[in-house]
Amino acid sequence: MAEIKIEKKQPVWPWILLGLIILGVILYFLLADNDDTVDDMDDTNTEQVDTTYQTTGAVDNNTSGWADDETNRTPSSIADDQSVDNYLAHVDNTTRMGVEHEYTNNALLHLINAVDYKAQEQNVNIQSDLTEIRNDARAITQNPQATDHAEEIRTAATKLAGAIEKIQKEKYPNLTEDVSDVKTAAQEIDTSTLTLDQKDKINAFFNEAADALRKMS
Repeated sequence: MAEIKIEKKQPVWPWILLGLIILGVILYFLLADNDDTVDDMDDTNTEQVDTTYQTTGAVDNNTSGWADDETNRTPSSIADDQSVDNYLAHVDNTTRMGVEHEYTNNALLHLINAVDYKAQEQNVNIQSDLTEIRNDARAITQNPQATDHAEEIRTAATKLAGAIEKIQKEKYPNLTEDVSDVKTAAQEIDTSTLTLDQKDKINAFFNEAADALRKMS
């Protein structure tokens, strides 16, 4: 009797395994493409946010201002007919001089605007002086922990006193003594003493400047 040969069936599992591998490779590339798309979207959104921030920063630099909780007004680089009143309102409260020097910095900025407005009102050209003083005042808030704020404040105060004197000499010859008091108060600020340890001297300068501006009104 002839022997019947039975062929063994090839196992199926290698084909299943191969199919799973191919499917896994396809899914890998599909997911990778989706991730790239999401990353591109994220980068676009990030750039938009950064652009917005930079634009906002530019506006803040133009206004040259810091928040002023006391008067609810922010010092601006543009002087107007409220500038003198804003300064006088700000220096009425001398108890707000803090570690960040916001009070002092805002007082300087308000005073710059007040002097700027008074100069424009009287047709006295001191714009180059005021631009330099604004830069001095802005430097005070760059590093709240610095120990040379008194020197920076005295520098700005001395220049402001000189600007006020220019207006006085041209338009208010009878206020020589008052402006002299402003200059003296600026010179009495001690550059070797921390700002918070000589509040009285700094506030004395602001008050003398306020008195001179009142008399020029």
